[in-house]
Amino acid sequence: MAAALPEGGLGTYARVQAGLVVLIALETINMHQDDDPVPRLTEALGQAKGVIAAALAVAGELDASRLRADHVEIGVGHTIDLFEKAWTTYAPETYDHSVRLVEERLTRSGFDAAYFKGKSCFDGGCGTGRLSLAMAKMGASKVTAVDLGAESLDYFRTIIDRYGLNNIELVEQDVTDLSPWQDGSYDFVASNGVLHHTDNCARGILEHFRIAKPGGVFWVYLYGAGGLYWHLYDALRPLVLDIPPGDIRRILAAFGLREGLIYTYLDNFLAPRVYYLQSEFLDLLAKQGRFTWRYANGRSEIDDTEKLLKTAYGPMIYGPEGEIRLIVEKSAGN
Repeated sequence: MAAALPEGGLGTYARVQAGLVVLIALETINMHQDDDPVPRLTEALGQAKGVIAAALAVAGELDASRLRADHVEIGVGHTIDLFEKAWTTYAPETYDHSVRLVEERLTRSGFDAAYFKGKSCFDGGCGTGRLSLAMAKMGASKVTAVDLGAESLDYFRTIIDRYGLNNIELVEQDVTDLSPWQDGSYDFVASNGVLHHTDNCARGILEHFRIAKPGGVFWVYLYGAGGLYWHLYDALRPLVLDIPPGDIRRILAAFGLREGLIYTYLDNFLAPRVYYLQSEFLDLLAKQGRFTWRYANGRSEIDDTEKLLKTAYGPMIYGPEGEIRLIVEKSAGN
């Protein structure tokens, strides 16, 4: 049905709105993981279908030449453009709030200012630098912030200047190839929701673990396999994939959606990704060396896998082993 909508104007608005209906339902489900998600999802999908049907009724019969393509190739260039064009336009207060959330997540997991004092840190896929900034503010002696997007790094430079920090080094580099850095280079190595968007996630995982010092930490967040949350977004991706991210952002802003949910919409509908079971991740890492691990602690079930797995429907929503939000400590002697 959605494929019959025109490429621009009403058709674009209808497709973005249909996706928004589903996103709001999924984010509500995220906040109530002890409630059965199926009734809410069924209602949302029916509403999304109604939005598209209404737009088709208004549009009438369409010239076939104006219909959108059903498939748009997703590659590295698409991903860089998405993250750079979409993520570098937020208000300072939105950015600062996101940094405070990262600081809280670190502190809840035992990584406070006392821990970071004098530590060397690596942030693989830093984007606009929220995690790097948090570690630098909390006393790290040096933070190496690495990303493939030059525009994101330029934006981060303005943030560093605004905060008046001098302990962050910016490097433009593919985070699945960390050959410029030697084994055991950093006390704290982070990949926070990044490697699942790359075209060689497994290599990136092993590379990040490699450059952590023996006794050092690998902080990792990857999307979990097997749940309905990501499956539904993947199924609905063709609805909006061919719409430029900037256009989607403008439409969502016109709808009055807050900036954090605009970020979620763009990320969840447009970004390429792969998924891992936690057991698959740990088996992969075991090929590189010995380690111990524990769950990272978050504010709620959404960012705390141990809490999520104890809810009634968390494993159904995010997969039987949940999202991979782990603290991996590299054993001495590696």
